[in-house]
Amino acid sequence: MYELNDTYKAHLDAIADAIQASPSLALYLEEEEDEHYEALKAEFEPQIEAAHEQINHYSPFEIEAFERYLLDDRFEGLFLPRVLGYSVLRPEINQLFYYARQNDHFGTLLTYIAGNMNFDQLRTRIGQAVQVGFALSSDIYVTGLIDEIPTKRVRQFLLQQKSDDARTADGRKQIFNRYKRQFASRNYQYAPFPQQVGELISHTNHAVEFLLYRVSNKDLNNDALPAPLYHFVTNPDFAGRKEIIRPLVIYGAYLPPQDDTKQAVVDVLNRERKEDPKRVSEQIMTFILRLKNDPQVTFGKDEEANLGLIIDRSIDDDLTAYFNLTDRIHAEGYDDADVQEAIQEEVLKQEGLSDINENIRKTILTYFDDLAASLGTDEYNKWFRLTGKLFPVYMKIFANEQFNQHLRRLAIRYTKRLIKVHTNKRGKDYRDIKKTTVATWIDYGFMSDKQLKEFFKTPRKRKSAE
Repeated sequence: MYELNDTYKAHLDAIADAIQASPSLALYLEEEEDEHYEALKAEFEPQIEAAHEQINHYSPFEIEAFERYLLDDRFEGLFLPRVLGYSVLRPEINQLFYYARQNDHFGTLLTYIAGNMNFDQLRTRIGQAVQVGFALSSDIYVTGLIDEIPTKRVRQFLLQQKSDDARTADGRKQIFNRYKRQFASRNYQYAPFPQQVGELISHTNHAVEFLLYRVSNKDLNNDALPAPLYHFVTNPDFAGRKEIIRPLVIYGAYLPPQDDTKQAVVDVLNRERKEDPKRVSEQIMTFILRLKNDPQVTFGKDEEANLGLIIDRSIDDDLTAYFNLTDRIHAEGYDDADVQEAIQEEVLKQEGLSDINENIRKTILTYFDDLAASLGTDEYNKWFRLTGKLFPVYMKIFANEQFNQHLRRLAIRYTKRLIKVHTNKRGKDYRDIKKTTVATWIDYGFMSDKQLKEFFKTPRKRKSAE
């Protein structure tokens, strides 16, 4: 999306100069032995990799420009096999396991590698990447790419990477996932933001997934994200387009804008809410629910509160009602009687299975999850006191079986922790835990008498054969 900045250019130029001055390169050029190229690789690829990791950590929008900068003969093809691997894994893939758009970055890299004077050394490290790139690309694109290669033996090598398994969607999926596992610990993700109206449909989904990857990884520096995200959501040409809503939510929740930037974002969201209030409210509620249900994404009370800061409460719609309510939940507490009454009033206004009601339930469940996670096995009295008061209240408010089942699973997990520690069946701790659990779980409908007896039954140890 951006050109490579001068600092990284200077850094790469210094590496390139060192490569050209290296004794290992001189020996390789003189004797043409693989061992000298391997020595060159061992010396300089870690340096290039470190620079690559740094720019992807701090300036991800420059990553493809960085990789194109390596297409210079001064680098002797070093690190290009790894870059080629990243290039086939980044793009958006459709349901048929083809690239959603033509992967020109992969084509550019492969064409350069194919013409590099060190191709014989590089070919041993690019086979799988080429196979994946070919499998996910159209036959027309692959054929055109190979036909442009002037050297016959290189064309033959590339043709050999076309896999018969790639003829089916399942085959392509297996090829992709098998290769992707090799890079599970690597940070290589990138997606361009839409720049023109025509790119909104084709680019937004990929951009959203990229943003979620970045904001979900607490080890990454995301200072480079707000500026392009701001220009994207405030682009006047995108006014009225549904594609800007999810990026707006991510912006507000994870990268909260400040000062004048915040007001501009609020103004954009106000414009969209006034133009089509029902559609915008549904979009936001649906997307928030997706975030809450995604185990790879963190969306808790902090993110919900951040998002609430760009929701103008002077507009009378479902969003105002929802965020007014969640503000109270987070500020006054889910155990407050007035808050519980406000929740019940809002729930009754909505359809039972609406996304708004489901979001409210998820918000409350997050507090119960946090409670269970925060308590040790010696704090069971606090667990019984709080859940004994709150479980019945919220089970009545929501009257939702899925919500009840979540509470049931939570109670079972915590109680299993207790009885693994408090094992003395004649001890006070165990007797108190069992007595309270039996009484409350029957009232909640979590288990029957028979199930509870089975739950607390100690499995017999098998006698070892003499």
